[in-house]
Amino acid sequence: MQKTLNIILFVLTGLFASAQENYSVNDFRAPVDFKMALSGTFGELRPNHFHSGIDIKTYGAINKPLHAIADGFVSRVAVSPGGFGKAVYVEHPNGYTSVYAHCNKFADELAQYVKKEQYRQESFQVNLFPERGRFKVKKGDIIAYSGNSGSSMGPHLHFEIRKTIGQIPVNPLQFGFAVKDFIRPKITGMRIYPATSYTHINGKNSVYETPLAGWGPEYRIKNNDTVQLSGEVYFGINTWDRLNDSKNHNGVYSIDLFIDSALVYSHRLDAVPYSESRYVNSLIDYGTYREIKRRYQKTYVEPNNKLSVYQHVENHGIYLFIDEQYHQVKYVVKDFTGNESILSFTVKSTPPAFTDVFSATAKATDRAFFDWKNDNTFSTSDFNILVPAGALYDTMTFQYSEVPADENAYSAIHRIHKDNKPIHKSCEISIRPHHIPESLKQKALIARYDDGELAAAGGSWNGEYLETKIRRFGDYVVAVDTLAPVIKPLNIKDGKKIATQNTIKIKIEDDLTGIDDFRASLNGAWLLMDWDPKNNLLVYYKDEHMKAGKNTFRLEVSDAVKNSAVFNATIIN
Repeated sequence: MQKTLNIILFVLTGLFASAQENYSVNDFRAPVDFKMALSGTFGELRPNHFHSGIDIKTYGAINKPLHAIADGFVSRVAVSPGGFGKAVYVEHPNGYTSVYAHCNKFADELAQYVKKEQYRQESFQVNLFPERGRFKVKKGDIIAYSGNSGSSMGPHLHFEIRKTIGQIPVNPLQFGFAVKDFIRPKITGMRIYPATSYTHINGKNSVYETPLAGWGPEYRIKNNDTVQLSGEVYFGINTWDRLNDSKNHNGVYSIDLFIDSALVYSHRLDAVPYSESRYVNSLIDYGTYREIKRRYQKTYVEPNNKLSVYQHVENHGIYLFIDEQYHQVKYVVKDFTGNESILSFTVKSTPPAFTDVFSATAKATDRAFFDWKNDNTFSTSDFNILVPAGALYDTMTFQYSEVPADENAYSAIHRIHKDNKPIHKSCEISIRPHHIPESLKQKALIARYDDGELAAAGGSWNGEYLETKIRRFGDYVVAVDTLAPVIKPLNIKDGKKIATQNTIKIKIEDDLTGIDDFRASLNGAWLLMDWDPKNNLLVYYKDEHMKAGKNTFRLEVSDAVKNSAVFNATIIN
């Protein structure tokens, strides 16, 4: 490997490292009183973010007791229709905060406090910070009950441990929680990417991928082929882990890459600040993920990738092969328990042709680039975009085209680059529609074509243009939404006797812009209804607000462009 390192001429050297920390395995008990099995691991790769905790299986059940892992006090309690749903935050004296998310309900005293605040604010969604020490807890106290609230796709406990200062999520398994894991990570794919237009991989300037084979911890290229490399390349690996007592495909803990026994790349998932979470789109080959939903974790660390999970990266993850030698390449993938899998293969290095290098250098000067370090703009007579500094992970060649839309649209389709390049910060776009009647202007919005369907992107008028912010490239068009939300009562109707039922359940749906607001009232006063958007469901749990005899129920629902619907019923309790 020494020869290889000595001849790296064109790539800057970088080094990333994060400090080791010692975590006490005696401070905390488990948040549940049954065997912990995980359906999600810390740092797992998710859409636009790293998973910030561990997902503890509740085996399809809700209302499992959740226990404070140590003495402390409730520092925050939140209720949201999405995200964590119903969540409790407990601050501990050792500098950490524990988080219990997707709860079905809170412990009694806390539940009463939250409900009182919801009625005071007349809002289902609340974010509360009780005064320090108001809700003290002891290690083992029940603070909530497990559920499926928020963006949860099935009953489980999303559990986090954060450094209190900075609210930085750390890997909870570092604190000694007992989770059975004797299973090695699985390596399902490897890629080699050309880093320049003069790079050749097996004679081609294109991504190389090959089937893998192996048994136990050892993987290899299926046909034991030697890969021919010429020029600068970087590597990518597709891998996942499985734990005992769970069939889920979980994330791995660490990935190391060696060339001729020398470590050239390493990352480890001990802690990921929320401010860094979206950089997951730079860690992976985002274009391949968008195309086939497989996440290849690449060695190339782009210039605007500020992840702190990298332990050691040479040459920004790009490696030069020009020395006419054979080299041994080895990936080592581990889970948190230390189970490891290894992929080894041989490459043959050759120098690129001088004419290829010269041609690539000459062509590069003629391209129109968007620079990740600076603001970038592009305009036509009907379209404008601002891609601000720091929105891109690397410099890129911007592409734009305009194609006709169907008769239901009020502009052409503006093809803004391709949805194979991630955006870190919001970009501003404006589109001038054509032939939109004055009566429809307040119902107009910008929408993105997403797998053939329109998805609202918002929009407000600025003169003749509709403006909005986007965090994905793709196809955008001006559309209108004139349809009111739909209200579907599930267990009430006008005049119904409901003395024997415990709830009122109503489905609410909207076609394009989505439910923006709702207000339920009982006998003229605001009424608390739990809102579950993933199931389009509103639920009122009968309480002291429902009087004996006749009650007047009213529900008003509006979407993002103020189309509205109303449901009224007299119900008898």
